[in-house]
Amino acid sequence: MTTKEKQVGKNAQKYWDQRDLPALVRLCPSPQGGKNPEVLYYAGLAYHALNKKREAIECWRKAKELFPEDDRPIRALAFELAEKDPVGASELFHRLIGLNRAQADDLTALGEICIKQDRLSEAQRWLERALEMDKENSLALLSMATLYAHVRGHDLVLDYLRRVAQTGDIDLADLASDPEFEFLWHDREFEEIVSENGRT
Repeated sequence: MTTKEKQVGKNAQKYWDQRDLPALVRLCPSPQGGKNPEVLYYAGLAYHALNKKREAIECWRKAKELFPEDDRPIRALAFELAEKDPVGASELFHRLIGLNRAQADDLTALGEICIKQDRLSEAQRWLERALEMDKENSLALLSMATLYAHVRGHDLVLDYLRRVAQTGDIDLADLASDPEFEFLWHDREFEEIVSENGRT
């Protein structure tokens, strides 16, 4: 990468840090920006913030092609695709694992995809790895509770929900009406955990 290209990349990061989204969007189609993975990554964030998902996805795909070792566009793309294209997202999360760049949230998201596909033992492996990296990761703990709810593991669900509650990161009030936890709806301890950890 030339000095000029590096400078354009630094400008892109500066614009993003300042949340100057119009400047980032303008930079992207320019000759210097359109083939610069750094610009494309930050422009993708800008498009995403502007709710232009298609443009964001295109920027991140291009950035990934230009610099396949950069974990940031891979991660951004994986999280964007997780809901609507879980197979594509799984491939991207596996790519992060292959690059040795997977973070606890990445492994958690992969575990959540596996839960939705009813691949529970695989989900458990990824979530356990996520918690090895970050034992207080509230999303991984909640996903573990969800995993055990699928197999009606009463005590383990409550154990993980207590651990989520201790982090104070997540509002658990919605679980009181979540069908995945229906078998616990009238459990006194469950009711206490979700009511005490709901946010007003």
